[in-house]
Amino acid sequence: MKAWIEKGGYLNNRGRKWLSRLHVERVRRILVIRQCAFGDMMATRPFLVELRRLFPQAHITLSTVSKYQYAVPDDLVDEVHVLDSRGSLREQLHSLRQYREVDVLFDLADTARSRLQTLLTSARVKLGFPYRSGLNKLLFDVGILRSDFHYEAEVLLDFLKIMGHKPQYPLEFAMPRHQRALAEPRIVYFPYAAVAEKSLSQESWRQLIEQAATEFPGYRHVLLEGHKAEESGDFLAEVAARHDNVEIKGRMDLERLAPWMAASSVLVSGDTGVRNLALATHTPTLGIFFMTVPFRYWPRYEDCHEAVFHRDGQVPGKMDILQGLEELLERLYPERGKARQPASSEA
Repeated sequence: MKAWIEKGGYLNNRGRKWLSRLHVERVRRILVIRQCAFGDMMATRPFLVELRRLFPQAHITLSTVSKYQYAVPDDLVDEVHVLDSRGSLREQLHSLRQYREVDVLFDLADTARSRLQTLLTSARVKLGFPYRSGLNKLLFDVGILRSDFHYEAEVLLDFLKIMGHKPQYPLEFAMPRHQRALAEPRIVYFPYAAVAEKSLSQESWRQLIEQAATEFPGYRHVLLEGHKAEESGDFLAEVAARHDNVEIKGRMDLERLAPWMAASSVLVSGDTGVRNLALATHTPTLGIFFMTVPFRYWPRYEDCHEAVFHRDGQVPGKMDILQGLEELLERLYPERGKARQPASSEA
């Protein structure tokens, strides 16, 4: 098999030789290291779907850590290996060493723990995308450049493109899928983020949702609560009391949240795990960015995702977001007619 790589990464002699002799049916054991939270687990799903397509006979193990168990894609692998990240150093080292030899190792994490696991695991070939290029020679036979300007889920697929694999587009996440013609007239808002500074203030969200409820009367406006105690919708209670089309939706587990999200018209949020869930269900999104580089979380292979951000990095204002929402809704659901009915005097 040809190594489909030129100047876009790192390839040593062992990696080139392995690729030249690769027969996919002979690959029996694959280890994928992915130690990450909810959103990045969602972005991993297309890689696992395509990995199974490329190596249908292989036993695929996903290695993660005990800290990140929510949304682990255990439905797409044969085994989940959980590293003990909370025990003693001796227990953690034992956990790192316990995995047996594999044919192929993918390090999709590039953390201190994943690098040590890569070093301690025997494999015929090791692939990764370290942020520091010097680690390629120490750890990997194939190294991929990691881009901030392409959707993370697509970047992961570069590992398989080196082997000549042709991924499906739009990406397949093996999740409930949004159907535009059946979408309920529901706009979902998720006003939280793992790092508070990445999201608008609660007062900004309150003003945005109240004005959206007035100017987009044909839609229900639903604030989705998160799993953390601080991710409560109480700050919107007065707005919900004043508007019949505003509601606060309690926390849902992933099995209920995924189909509910897929049935919605659009999600409005910042860089969050919930937004990654919407991307995974192909639900339209309006992303709000001012700290995070938007391109890494903004798929361009389908027309249902937009990003609101300013070139100078200023925080987008209420009117920026409402305009983006209007344009997205009218582009995706033209049969519903004009989405926005601006108030006579805008705040």
